[in-house]
Amino acid sequence: MDAPPASGRYEVTPLPFIPFSSTGGEALNDAGVVAGGVAHADGSVSLTEWHDGRLTDLGVPAGLPAHGFNRPRVFGINNAGVIVGTVHTLAGDLPSRSFICDRGRFTILPLADATNLGGAAIGINDRGVVVGYDHTSRNRLKAWLWSGGNYSALRVSGTSTAAFGINANGTVIGNRTLSLLRRLLTGKLRSTGQRGFVLGQDVIRHLNGFVNAINDSGVAAGSSISGGAQKAAIFSDGIATVILPVPSSAVGINSSAAVVGDYQPAGSQRDRLFLWNANSGACDLTPGGFVSAQAAAINDRGDILGFGETASMESQYFLLTPRSNGVLTPKAIMTAIRTADGPRGMERTSAPADPDTSDPARPAGSQIR
Repeated sequence: MDAPPASGRYEVTPLPFIPFSSTGGEALNDAGVVAGGVAHADGSVSLTEWHDGRLTDLGVPAGLPAHGFNRPRVFGINNAGVIVGTVHTLAGDLPSRSFICDRGRFTILPLADATNLGGAAIGINDRGVVVGYDHTSRNRLKAWLWSGGNYSALRVSGTSTAAFGINANGTVIGNRTLSLLRRLLTGKLRSTGQRGFVLGQDVIRHLNGFVNAINDSGVAAGSSISGGAQKAAIFSDGIATVILPVPSSAVGINSSAAVVGDYQPAGSQRDRLFLWNANSGACDLTPGGFVSAQAAAINDRGDILGFGETASMESQYFLLTPRSNGVLTPKAIMTAIRTADGPRGMERTSAPADPDTSDPARPAGSQIR
């Protein structure tokens, strides 16, 4: 279908952060503060803030267990500017430690269990509650919540569990991996065993898809398996609604339920950045000069953090800011789907919570005790 583009234009601002794959990170708050990593000649990485064109070097977390933990990676920032992430060595992702950075003051979190191999703080809400995961001694993931100087385990079933975000109301989202036994019991042996969850008010919803972000209204964004392909979706009350009926994934959602992510046009293997809202559907916001681009986050002002590969094969972060005189104009996304009713660009068939992901002893939506 032909979805009309979002109104307005966007200013494109290059950002100096190193690519995520080389240890950089991505975080954006509602004030337009971006946090990431800036590389140095000795291989170390400094945690750095960008705001209105000004860079502030926050340094490297102190108080680490050994020399050489000098590569922080950003994952989240709240509206007070408190940053969370992980720090590791040049050797790779493990060993690692979770950190919190509040106005340049670092706190290194202990491992949730002394035998664990490493940790990563992924999300933080405006109350300062942090969620993330540790790598266990068996190198599986175990989700946790950190508040008031203490860990709380998240009672989410699965051989591996990871918490990715938490909203102002304390609702946690993340993903989990089901064991081979669970897949056998539920008749889903061919499934990858990976699914999302939403945990709030001691009620857990197991999802037919993956989730990456949640807003304060409790609407989550991620992807759902529809027609044999992964497609960008929003999740409300455990129900997935596909918003872009082409191979795609949503990674960010703001208070207005505007969603950002990446998609692959027909016949292409390169990702492109999309913005979706219920009124105008989906539009392409890949900046000019980029051969591929992905979204990282969207804030309540409508700013979009993204990264991609330029025509000169360089990796680059960028910030898209709504501006009437901006150089980037949204472009309609053409898909094969036409709907007779509802918002344009939305696949009206909604997938319910996947029953094969429910604990046989604890049906989806039941109270956790």
